Amino acid sequence: KLFHRRRRGGRSSLHRGRPLLAAGMPPNPMADEAPFAVNADSNEGIEASLYPSRQVVSRTHSWLVAAFMFVGLSMCITVDILQYSMPLAFLPSVLEDRGHEPMEIATAIGVYYWTGFAGGLVITSYQVYKLLVETPTEQEEEVTVGTIRRQIRYLIYGLFFGTVTLMLQALHPHVQMHTWCRFVQGMAGAVIFFYAFLLSVQLFTGRQQTAAMTAASMALNVAEVLGSTLGAWIYDSYGQRAVFWALMVASVINQAVLVGVILMVRGDGTFKPPSPTHAVALTRENMAEGCQRLRKVLQSRRMACSVILIITAAAVKASVEEVLPFHADHRWGLQPLEIGHLFAVIAVAYIGSAVAAGRIWEQLKETRVLFGAVWLAFLGFATWGVFLTATFWKSRGVLLAWLIFYGIGLGLTHTPAALLLADAVEHEQGRAKEAVNAIWNTMWEAGGSIGFLLGGLLAEDYAKQLQLFGSYTICCSASALAMMMLAGVGWFCVGGKESHREGAPMSKDSPLAAMKDSLTAAGTVRHKDYGSAS
Repeated sequence: KLFHRRRRGGRSSLHRGRPLLAAGMPPNPMADEAPFAVNADSNEGIEASLYPSRQVVSRTHSWLVAAFMFVGLSMCITVDILQYSMPLAFLPSVLEDRGHEPMEIATAIGVYYWTGFAGGLVITSYQVYKLLVETPTEQEEEVTVGTIRRQIRYLIYGLFFGTVTLMLQALHPHVQMHTWCRFVQGMAGAVIFFYAFLLSVQLFTGRQQTAAMTAASMALNVAEVLGSTLGAWIYDSYGQRAVFWALMVASVINQAVLVGVILMVRGDGTFKPPSPTHAVALTRENMAEGCQRLRKVLQSRRMACSVILIITAAAVKASVEEVLPFHADHRWGLQPLEIGHLFAVIAVAYIGSAVAAGRIWEQLKETRVLFGAVWLAFLGFATWGVFLTATFWKSRGVLLAWLIFYGIGLGLTHTPAALLLADAVEHEQGRAKEAVNAIWNTMWEAGGSIGFLLGGLLAEDYAKQLQLFGSYTICCSASALAMMMLAGVGWFCVGGKESHREGAPMSKDSPLAAMKDSLTAAGTVRHKDYGSAS
């Protein structure tokens, strides 16, 4: 009321909307600029209290608060993926019964991944551009409360677009509507995935960060495989329109939860002054510095290993999800609800293995890349076994056993890929964090897009399906070998908090540490230069 008192008679001494400093009133905390000069050395605490959005975000939470945040962020991924996976068990059969061609059906299903890949390319291009042209600042490492809240709002916007498309699918469930709505959902999903994984790293640290990334990975894959079971049950009981109405309600609930997460974001009491305007002129000097930063990002072995792991595993999983409903229908004669049960078996195996991977991740330390590589090779063989069953055994029990092996392989590849991403993002600074996250998410979308395309082309050709999954077996083994070669003997801290390439402390027992000590004693190598020298 004091800020906006009506004028009485002549000009009021209290100007409309101006802070009342003389009366002892604090300035408007939502103002963009400080209305008076402040001595930063003596009044940093005052600034932090007056401008909460400029505080450095606190990454330490009670486990109860952290769990609520896990749920909010992971639920974004779950709702987005359920939009794709819940119709997976019944939509191919429904559209096939209506006389649509297999490629038209595959397009209606797989367009989600294709447009998600396109959206990921746009986000990655933007982040790389900013990395090239922006001038780093000293405050670049810290993330403010205002930045985190803005990123959570982007998640809400993406979910809102998904809500609208789900309503349209429920009102008019035909192939053209499914195709166009899934097109929009894929674009919105690219934004949701980018910020959900980025926030899971920026909001937490230590064991809570590991738990957040494990939850995000589980939300992604469990929603894909378990969503088919849930969709098949709702379809069998209430019809296909009910599936989309249920998804719309879940999306609205998720948006309400994210509002609660915004309210829970707090600062650590440290004030971050506004950063100076970044130079965006494409000068030769700026481009040279930007290219050096981009080169450093692309040479990150953490990122390279996580990208190889996720793109290969995503391609395999996407092809299985595209082909398995047709395979179960044509080769086994299963109904949509029975097909959903197959996906439920995969989901249970995945959840168990993902939880196990998250629990032992801190103990793996120097063998994290090896762990992911071994299970990637296992995933290739398990996938091939699922589709060989119809030829050699034709036993439902054998099929379920191979699906369990396949689910375990999924959990022990996708979860380590997400945790390796967290390590890679954590070791970058400023805009490079967002660039690494964008590249990883785009490569995940690329793997899924390739897998869906190949699965759609071969959906009704059983012989070529076996050739495809046999080729995936070879690709998984080759990718696992490439990961181990990148990790290398002597790159001992690939997944931990230390890295020789960045000049951080090494394990005292490593042979490179002994070499460094001898060279340092001779005065030939400085400690801060050893990382690049090695």
